Amino acid sequence: MDNQRTARRVSINMIGHIAVPGDVAIPCVIHDISKWGVRVRLDGAERVPDKFTLTFDATEKVIGCETVWKSSNEIGALTDLME
Repeated sequence: MDNQRTARRVSINMIGHIAVPGDVAIPCVIHDISKWGVRVRLDGAERVPDKFTLTFDATEKVIGCETVWKSSNEIGALTDLME
C-alpha cells in the first residue's frame, strides 16, 4: 500500500485529553501529528464523536479534530492546524 500522506508525520507521544460534550474529558496519548492530522490512542474510542476538541496537556494547546478512521483504541483525525 502506498503512503498517501502529503504532510510528514512527527511522532510525539504526548498525553492529552479529548473533550466530549456532556461527558468528562477522556485521557489519551497523542502518538503522531502532521499539518493535516493526528493519531491518538485511548480506551473506548467509540465514545468519541466525529468532531471533537483535543488538548495537549504539556502545552495546553487546543485543536479541533474530525474523525477519519476509528478502531477500538485509536482514532485518526483531520485537524484545524492547516488553517
